[in-house]
Amino acid sequence: MILQAILWDLDGTLADTEALHFHAWRATLATHGIDYSFEEFRRGFGRTSIAVLQELLGPAATPEQVRAVAQEKETNTRRLIRQQGLQLLRGAGSWLDKFRQAGLRQALASSGPMGNIIAILDALDVGDYFESVLSGARLPRGKPDPALFLLAAASLEAAPEHCLVLEDSLAGVEAARRAAMRCVAVGQVIHNPALHEMLAAIPGPPVIQIEQWPDLAWEQIER
Repeated sequence: MILQAILWDLDGTLADTEALHFHAWRATLATHGIDYSFEEFRRGFGRTSIAVLQELLGPAATPEQVRAVAQEKETNTRRLIRQQGLQLLRGAGSWLDKFRQAGLRQALASSGPMGNIIAILDALDVGDYFESVLSGARLPRGKPDPALFLLAAASLEAAPEHCLVLEDSLAGVEAARRAAMRCVAVGQVIHNPALHEMLAAIPGPPVIQIEQWPDLAWEQIER
């Protein structure tokens, strides 16, 4: 494979935001009488806030109400970023540097709203690595639909077969698969039986599976 472009997910892939997002979700939903569990939170990985809230609030909630609660959640998220700060996942910064030194173009493609993306990139001080930053929050369909990754590839003028997606969620890995892009799946998602069922059901390029970024080697990428 001739590799030209790297498409990063953000939450859980580049940045360690899991606890921050969970506390923001839990605080927001508590004001609406919803006791939000960590298991429910994990099931929403890779999806937009709107999609998650449409399920949680049910059909009685109007689109305006759903958007209002989503905005509350994002306000809480940014408040926590300011209060607590953020860290890159161990080894992620090294790969940002390696890809840059190799002359590969990099884009960030996150399901989150752009305001959150910018706040996180600013907190991590890594925005300069990315030639383009895209949010899937306003797309008609979020991950596992491939649209966000296809847009990210187009923004770098790279064909899907020349892209490598970096993801930590089942929805994100499936989106890469549906976009016909190679993918690195990192973190707990590699232990999810649903991941292996999806990969068996949807044909596509190889998916490299690693526990954490220090486990990744150039030899795996170049195969």
